[in-house]
Amino acid sequence: MYICSREAKILQRSIIVNRCWQKLTMVVILLFYISLSVVGQQDSTNLIINNIDSLRIAKIEHKNYRIMPYLAPAYTPETEYLLTAGGLITFKTQRWNNLLNRSSIPFSFGYSSTGAISVNIQNVIYLTDDKIRMLGEFLYKDMPDNYWGVGYDNGINIEKSPANTGYQRIYWRFFEKFMFRTFSDLFIGAVVDMNGTEATQLNARMLTDEYVLSNGTGINNTGIGLAVEYDTRDFVQNAYKGVFLSASMVFFQSYLGGNTKFKALEVDYRQYLKIKRERRTLAWNVKSRFSFGDEVPWTDMAMLGGPFNMRGYTIGRFRDQNALSMTTEYRHMFKRRTLNKRGNYNSRLGYVAWLGAGTVSHSINEFNGWLPNGGLGLRLELQTRMNMRFDYGVGKGEAGAYVTFSEAF
Repeated sequence: MYICSREAKILQRSIIVNRCWQKLTMVVILLFYISLSVVGQQDSTNLIINNIDSLRIAKIEHKNYRIMPYLAPAYTPETEYLLTAGGLITFKTQRWNNLLNRSSIPFSFGYSSTGAISVNIQNVIYLTDDKIRMLGEFLYKDMPDNYWGVGYDNGINIEKSPANTGYQRIYWRFFEKFMFRTFSDLFIGAVVDMNGTEATQLNARMLTDEYVLSNGTGINNTGIGLAVEYDTRDFVQNAYKGVFLSASMVFFQSYLGGNTKFKALEVDYRQYLKIKRERRTLAWNVKSRFSFGDEVPWTDMAMLGGPFNMRGYTIGRFRDQNALSMTTEYRHMFKRRTLNKRGNYNSRLGYVAWLGAGTVSHSINEFNGWLPNGGLGLRLELQTRMNMRFDYGVGKGEAGAYVTFSEAF
């Protein structure tokens, strides 16, 4: 009786929390539409843009550093209702170098209605006249997660529920690329990838899953590798034109400190085309990951989903040895009719629209069962060419809203 009463209280508390998040989200949406309707009565779309541009965005400046904090709600398939707090730090490693782009470190901390905790820190750092670049991220997640199994069919046929797919996961990752310019647009460098997963509270299906039984629930990967990049983009964080082609091979070995042994090849092709004027861009991306070896852990197979790839799909719903995705996105930043405080006609506000598709497979020559993807997003420029993005992506049977910095690709 006590256990039943206790479970009932936990369930009731969970329902109350979810209702509170739903009401909060509806209030935010309602206030947004009320503000649009009030401005709309003044009969000018341009007035909306000018009013948004005139908003004072909080920022902290000290010599070479700029910090812009934010607080925003979101909803993702992984965490459900989420409140995130974070910011964007930018700086120059050579203050006197006007040709060197500003380095950036976006960071965020999140807490969700499911009790999930997340920390995300990324970095794009330009050194020594852009002859050296450091690109990486640190992730930490303690959250209720889902595992459908391996393969396209499991992602399609198995229904998401605590009994079928749910488990508890603690995950961390440290990833860094050190790239060195060799010729004009060619970079060669080293990759370090360290990550770990601790899975608990497994559902009944996971207790009999062949991959979970083979790899276990405590997985640590330590890998080093090589990367080659051809990069003619005008700005890494938000390109208007140029081509980016990258290939990296990472070797995960137990003697490096992990408990797994496999190889992962990633190929990433991106291109950006200016449409009539700057800040109107057509961008497309083809991204793939291929895993090799008999000990590729279930936690680190190639996956679709998340804020940077097939937005709207739960990360890991579709996973296998190999994954391939393609996205085409139109990006549009508005123009003003009057000069802004920076002395130009550029607005801080913009939007994007994208279409894409992706799939996973156990063999490189067996890609089939393509999954559709599409969505819309808003952009708010916090610093020159550095946007905060609000994306809503739709996939097959699910959708998600994301609030983060930097473009998806």
